[in-house]
Amino acid sequence: MGVFWLKGYEATSMEDLLAAMGINRGSLYDTFGDKRQLFVKALDHYCQGIVGAKFGLLSQPGPALPLLRQFLSGMLEGAVADPQRRGCLLANTVMELAPHEGDIAAKLRRSLQMGEDAFLNLLVRAKEQGELRPDQDPRALARFLMTLFQGVIVMIKSGASEETIRESVAIGLAVLE
Repeated sequence: MGVFWLKGYEATSMEDLLAAMGINRGSLYDTFGDKRQLFVKALDHYCQGIVGAKFGLLSQPGPALPLLRQFLSGMLEGAVADPQRRGCLLANTVMELAPHEGDIAAKLRRSLQMGEDAFLNLLVRAKEQGELRPDQDPRALARFLMTLFQGVIVMIKSGASEETIRESVAIGLAVLE
């Protein structure tokens, strides 16, 4: 997963994978099939395990908006601290493969929807707790936050400065006030 995350699907060679996994070619083929099948398994692990766990943090009890700010701040800190600026495997794969790999694009849409739903559930709770104005639409805000979140990740990967990223997130979160 780490090799695909760093290099992308197309730029990752079988030699890269074999070296990272410490196995021989036959073992890779016997266990995973081919490079594409291994990539799909790695992507599934990332989406269900890593992304799912991170968005699961949004279901913690208590005031919703401070939790949302804490979540986004933590994600931002982690992404900016990554010296390789890998970004997000999900976002990277959307840009690289979604336009021409229908089954992978469907997996990616489901994962992005999972994130949007996590934001939505939190924002519905925020509205019920009086943390949002009555005129604010939790569904529209959840879509906006998912777009902001993915856009920030792309900007981090592109090498944008930490100051630029923080400014964008602050402006984006201002819509919740």
